[in-house]
Amino acid sequence: MFLERCVIRCSLRRDKIGMNKLYTIGDASRVLGMPASTIRFYDKNGLLPHMGRTESGIRMFTEDDLEWVRFIERLKTSGMPLKEIKRYIDLYLEGDSTIEERLAIVLARRDEIDRQLEELKLARDFIEYKCWFYEVAKESGTCDAPKSIPIEELPPDIARIKKKCRINRY
Repeated sequence: MFLERCVIRCSLRRDKIGMNKLYTIGDASRVLGMPASTIRFYDKNGLLPHMGRTESGIRMFTEDDLEWVRFIERLKTSGMPLKEIKRYIDLYLEGDSTIEERLAIVLARRDEIDRQLEELKLARDFIEYKCWFYEVAKESGTCDAPKSIPIEELPPDIARIKKKCRINRY
């Protein structure tokens, strides 16, 4: 027990077999730049299937475990819900027989990201139009000025945005 406490106190450890670096949850938290509570949450929800523990139950992470957490974070950043991440991980653990199913999951995620990007582009265009609108209004001292410009006299990019966003009066 004393030896285990000493090992735990070291911020960087080596395992007995492969001389690989081992990290406590605090170490992993610092290396990954995320709260330990997030890592614990992932563990409790079955997203860290390979993570080891000491005899007394203390979580110990390898470099591969840290990469696995980064992998989960990438899926999460893509907008994939945790339930779907769990399903993807379960399929991954089943092996090559689930390649098609995993491909379907990532293809659907890519399609959703593409759809969101299109929405963001439209939102960006709208904001670009509003910037132009208020610059013209500021210059002339009234919001009536940009409203009264016929569409054929607008700068081409502003006319395109106005049509695309279906903006007529605002």
